[in-house]
Amino acid sequence: MDERQQQVTQAGFTSAANGAAPAVEFDVIVCGAGSAGSTVAGMLAADEDLRVLLLEAGPDDVDERVSDPDRWFENLGSERDWGFVTEPGRHIDQRCLPYSMGKGLGGGSSINVGVWSRGHRRDWDDLAASCQDPRWDYRSTLGAYRELETWNGIPDPDRRGTAGPMHIRPAQPLHPFFSAMLEGAESVGLDRYDSPNGELAELGSGCAVRDEIVEDGTRRSPYRALVAPRRGQRNLTVLTHTLVTRVLFEGNRAVGVEAVAQGRPIRFRAAREVVLSLGAVQTPKILMQSGVGPAGHLEPLGIKVLEDLPGVGANLDDHLLFGCVWEAGAQELPPPPRAQAVCFWGSDGRAESPQFVMYSGASAFMSPEAQARYGRPEPASTFLLGMRLRSRGSVRLADADPTSAPVIETGYFDEPDDLRDAVDAYRFAEAIADSEAMRPYQGPGAIPGNASDAEVAAYIRAAANTFWHQCGTARIGVDRHAVVDSELRVSGLERLRVADASVLPRVTSGNTMAPCMVIGHRAATLIRG
Repeated sequence: MDERQQQVTQAGFTSAANGAAPAVEFDVIVCGAGSAGSTVAGMLAADEDLRVLLLEAGPDDVDERVSDPDRWFENLGSERDWGFVTEPGRHIDQRCLPYSMGKGLGGGSSINVGVWSRGHRRDWDDLAASCQDPRWDYRSTLGAYRELETWNGIPDPDRRGTAGPMHIRPAQPLHPFFSAMLEGAESVGLDRYDSPNGELAELGSGCAVRDEIVEDGTRRSPYRALVAPRRGQRNLTVLTHTLVTRVLFEGNRAVGVEAVAQGRPIRFRAAREVVLSLGAVQTPKILMQSGVGPAGHLEPLGIKVLEDLPGVGANLDDHLLFGCVWEAGAQELPPPPRAQAVCFWGSDGRAESPQFVMYSGASAFMSPEAQARYGRPEPASTFLLGMRLRSRGSVRLADADPTSAPVIETGYFDEPDDLRDAVDAYRFAEAIADSEAMRPYQGPGAIPGNASDAEVAAYIRAAANTFWHQCGTARIGVDRHAVVDSELRVSGLERLRVADASVLPRVTSGNTMAPCMVIGHRAATLIRG
């Protein structure tokens, strides 16, 4: 922490201790330095007359486990992971799942696998329809992406940017394993495209080499791209290890935040706006701790209700993940962390909207319960299959104590048709694995083996996990269960916005980092407007 940040923190401590109005004032306070929050703060700080405070509960991102994209998995369970745990799942054998989410500068974009996946055309058009605002449709979203990107692949000027802060490229050099995977996908009917974020994002199915946020072998997160270059500016203050506990209000107007740093309470005042960019678990948690949420849930906990919003914490959506595991064959596999190709297919009930997304890797990705039941082959390869669900979960408070962990219900397979679809997806992945192109990489054994549909369903219940694409818990819309309007303003309140994946009505077709940047881009544009 530099001298300026130490002064700011100490002033905040003093004001909180004195019980007076917060002495440290900024124009905009952004809570959370993940993909969306970094985009909001970085874009706003470009106006040097605007005083911006960015608060982050976790540490900085100066660590080889962050900068090296192949070491992403070492961050799971570390100080850069919130380490949430879900409630026992009724339809996944009563299993409690580790529910990792990024904690630190860059948030999830500092610990994820680096995939740049923009979302399908239908995702954005449906979002625009849900909030009755065409500024959210696919055509408008392309404009935001072009501003954010510097694309280092085959030119596509109608869709790709060339001068933005995020350097995006196709994964390279491509290992023969992933070329074989794409050939196998083509052999079972998927067309191949130059990029998952070009023409493929406007169609229902296909396969491509994945896009990633890697430049010269180094992860370039939204924080690194938009905030880090401005850290020397006097109008931008970034505080780490600062846990936001609630939003402060005067009447129905947000005027600042209360947080904890170094074990002490600290307050900051916002002259213009407060922006919550804490993610699909922490954002609804902070709203509820601030008296914004379902009255029937908050009142029994002794929390005074400021605004009764039943949608806060509801509608938790995600990609469910399970691994289709095969013993390794004679052909050499790529290094385990790599995932260089992606497939989309199926229908989630909307025209041209893929239900399934699949990556792959050279190790056995299995839950502890699946390993105990089926064994763990090594060496092995895994098709990592994600699916959109009909089922929804929720985030609730355990009690009124801000330090208590939230209560997370995933709702996986609460809708029986989801399990049937998961079995069908496993069979499709099985067909790709059995293709001639993939045969040299696949050994004789598979998990769960030569199995019936019922046996595959049992395996999936034991293997089901999160794909870390949590969203939906403060969704955008115009109905009574919506939490924010089309300008990301929290319903019934002033000067408070949400800008993160929690505003998405449903999970996008792929990874959520890039969509979060679009949400942050829109929030910053509206605030500057």
